[in-house]
Amino acid sequence: MSFRSRLVIGGLIVALIPVLLLGLVVRGVGVRRLSEANDRRMEERSGRLAATWGSAGEMLGERLATLGTVLAEDNEVRAALRSARGAALQEAVARFASSSGLSVAGVLDRTGTILAASHFPGDAGRRDPVLASLADHAGAPVVTTLSLPAADATVLARGARLSVAGIEVIAIVAEELPALGLVPEGEGVALLAGAEGGVGRAERVVGEAAGAPGGDYHGRQYIGRVLWQGWEEAAGSVPVDLWLAWRDPLLAGLVRSYDRALLFSLGMAIVLALFLGRVLSRRLSNPVERLAATARRVHLGRLDETFGRSGGRELDRLGFFLNGMLQRIRKGIAQVKDAEKRATLGELARQVNHDVRNGLVPIRNVMDHLGEAHRSGPAELAGAFEARSGTLSASLDYLGDLADQYRAVAAHGARERTDLREVARSVVEANQAAPTGVRVVGEPGREPAWVQMDAVSLRRVVDNLVGNGVEAVRGGGVVRVGVGWCGDGDRPGYRLTVADDGPGIPAGVRDRVFEPFFTTRAKGTGLGLAIARRLVRDVGGDINLESEEGEGTRVSVHLNAAAEGDGR
Repeated sequence: MSFRSRLVIGGLIVALIPVLLLGLVVRGVGVRRLSEANDRRMEERSGRLAATWGSAGEMLGERLATLGTVLAEDNEVRAALRSARGAALQEAVARFASSSGLSVAGVLDRTGTILAASHFPGDAGRRDPVLASLADHAGAPVVTTLSLPAADATVLARGARLSVAGIEVIAIVAEELPALGLVPEGEGVALLAGAEGGVGRAERVVGEAAGAPGGDYHGRQYIGRVLWQGWEEAAGSVPVDLWLAWRDPLLAGLVRSYDRALLFSLGMAIVLALFLGRVLSRRLSNPVERLAATARRVHLGRLDETFGRSGGRELDRLGFFLNGMLQRIRKGIAQVKDAEKRATLGELARQVNHDVRNGLVPIRNVMDHLGEAHRSGPAELAGAFEARSGTLSASLDYLGDLADQYRAVAAHGARERTDLREVARSVVEANQAAPTGVRVVGEPGREPAWVQMDAVSLRRVVDNLVGNGVEAVRGGGVVRVGVGWCGDGDRPGYRLTVADDGPGIPAGVRDRVFEPFFTTRAKGTGLGLAIARRLVRDVGGDINLESEEGEGTRVSVHLNAAAEGDGR
């Protein structure tokens, strides 16, 4: 993800969080305050409704007592009860219901047969055990369902067994719940009835009150407990809890308004954050991208680049510091290049000095030999000159070739076809006049050993190795030079071996002997083995050194064999 994208997303999050938190806080406070007001109002209303239920039960009890008095004091009614028929009983019950303002009044005999009923006069003579069972609750009010002329209705009823003129009868009075004011009025308010044991168990809405399904009510208040006949088709009457439930349309509308306002605010915050984020990200990221582009060009080696002004004080300061750092880098590179040039010239001078000294050693040995012969007489001088003139010429030729090679100011490294045995033999002969007590013994063999290396470079390698051996045994010892075939592996070739019986190389410095300018001798240059390894590796060869303190040193060089016709 790019810096600009992260900046836009960060701005979006920063803008949304305050809006969302503020919207949720306002919404929560508004809903809580309105809910508390509704709870207080509905608590008062539920108290009044509970009182209404109590007074309704008492009123029905009074009406039931009045009905008993009417039955006991009316002679025609008593006569009708004795004969179990007659219009006087039906008229008396109808007048009572009309005068008392009740929808239902009735009289049944002790077997449950209807003798008179105000709501259905034609029911006289029909046996109704369910209606008669209302008298089994000692006059307590019972909620039940009765069939009225218009429709079935839920009513609150009371019944009692009375003795009128020595005859046991059952008196019933009842009224619809809305007519008694037992069902709350108003939008979103309902009376809920639930089986004993808690809200939600076999719960139903009582009456015609408006309201949403029970799960959507905002709150409820407990009213009380009544007996309910026929609850969930149960036999007899069961205790049922009554609750006042409400759903406030104002609260629902307020929540919807809050939600719409919150969504709108979030949408506007998103749009504003995206716009501002893009603008700010461009203003912030464009200067950074320009700095990054300049840094990429510097990384690719264009050190002449300069970090320009980016349009901001902080970024301009960064560009100023980067320019200063870049200037110091350019200055440092120039100094390093100058130091490399000086080091290269110094190394070249040391190599020239080392190689020239190696070439002068045989000449010095020959001149020492000729000097000794001159002191012995003309005859000895002539013999010595004749014996050593070849070595002298070969050494002078080597120095001339060495000068030609350095003229190119580069490692020669040509893979020419050269006889390793012949070069080894000439180096051994050149070192015959070694210091007193030092012997250089050659074992090159008789057959040519053609290798892939030019003669001058090969002579430099052998001279360096033999010269190191002679210096190692200067106090007295033997340096052995050998050449042999090495046909093992994938690279057939010849192996040059130079071994001495000197003091050896300490283990602590043995791994550094091939480093340029590293030496353990006071007057050494530290270039002999380094030059030898470079020349050998230039033609694909290998060089290895083995040494033990007190047992001497052995250097072996592997050079690839040259086929017939290779080189010149």
